[in-house]
Amino acid sequence: MPKIALYHFESCPACQKAKKWIAELREEKPELANVEIEMTDVYKNPDYQAPSSFYYVPTFFVDSRKVLEGEVTKEKVEEILRAGI
Repeated sequence: MPKIALYHFESCPACQKAKKWIAELREEKPELANVEIEMTDVYKNPDYQAPSSFYYVPTFFVDSRKVLEGEVTKEKVEEILRAGI
């Protein structure tokens, strides 16, 4: 199963949207309910080790490959979750 990682910070509006959509998609689509996502708050964990550099959050990685950085849509979040099936 591919590993999904999300780098975010708590007060980021785009990050809040992404996390909200993750929760909604897990409820709406049973096949996505058990997809695991490792979430790292970059301010609470300043020594984090991301697979590669990034400047904007939210940033998603699938198997250490950056697949999204910055503004996100619910459709893109669903696509990322499906990569974890």
